[in-house]
Amino acid sequence: MKYLITGGAGFIGTKLVEKLLKNKKNKIYIIDNLSKKTDNKNFIKILKNKNVKLIQKDLNLIGDYLKIYNFDYIFHFAAILGVKKVIDNPYITLKDNILTTINLINFSKKQKKLKKICFTSTSEVYAYTLKKKLAKYPTPEDIDFLISKDYNPRSSYLLSKIVGEYLISYSRLKFVIFRPHNIFGPQMGFAHVIPQLTKKILNNKKNKVTIINSKHKRTFCDIDFAIELIFNISHKKKLTNKIFNIGSPDKEISIMELAKKIKKILNSKKKLISSNLQKYNSPEKRRPNMKRSLNYSRINHNFEKGLKDTVLWYKEHYRK
Repeated sequence: MKYLITGGAGFIGTKLVEKLLKNKKNKIYIIDNLSKKTDNKNFIKILKNKNVKLIQKDLNLIGDYLKIYNFDYIFHFAAILGVKKVIDNPYITLKDNILTTINLINFSKKQKKLKKICFTSTSEVYAYTLKKKLAKYPTPEDIDFLISKDYNPRSSYLLSKIVGEYLISYSRLKFVIFRPHNIFGPQMGFAHVIPQLTKKILNNKKNKVTIINSKHKRTFCDIDFAIELIFNISHKKKLTNKIFNIGSPDKEISIMELAKKIKKILNSKKKLISSNLQKYNSPEKRRPNMKRSLNYSRINHNFEKGLKDTVLWYKEHYRK
């Protein structure tokens, strides 16, 4: 099989490449502009594999530099993301995420034997529908979208993904759409809640650690479980033109509960203080309905093990 993975140097992309390389016949092309500098040792190791080729370019001109038309699968992970980056650059986020998806669709239409294009959306698309209590909870895939009237800069990301979903669905290509929910694991970067809490508990010189958004609730999905779902769903021939939540089947926990678990793993005696401060207009709760996706998992989700492995990895690699 021949695969094209955009954003393949990222957290999820790297783990998927590792999975695909277990079949030594697979050939994988990664497009990534490496705008986020990575010291991910797993990715560096991947690049030494003769079946992997890295193309360090943007997707804007993909048709000019990539003249291969026999890909079997295309995975689209590339996007501008990260709450702070999105809020600081809403116009660029909206414009670039939409244009790169259009460019990739046009490229995909030239493929002679493409089995499926796999588009990575986001759980953020549910945000305003949940906020107005117009969706079931846990949230299934088949809900209507509600868009905020307030032009909140954070909305630029979810809007770009909603438009991307529509572009993919109208493209007449065979597709699946994934909506990831709080996927975590070692080497995910520091701009996420688990590594940030780990860092705060390790670094705080005082005996108290303030937990922002402490009452907000989430489910957290271990990366190995997420990759299992993504791989199995994408390779099922009958699963075309469908949308799947990618997340944990477990009950949600609050950010304060999460911080207490991290504190215990780190064997810390620091006091955790709940804060009423609401940062980045973060949704109060998020939990996917996993009924549709769980049919395609051959492993059980193990949040506790995944959390311990992740926290201890960040403890080992933490730099003050």
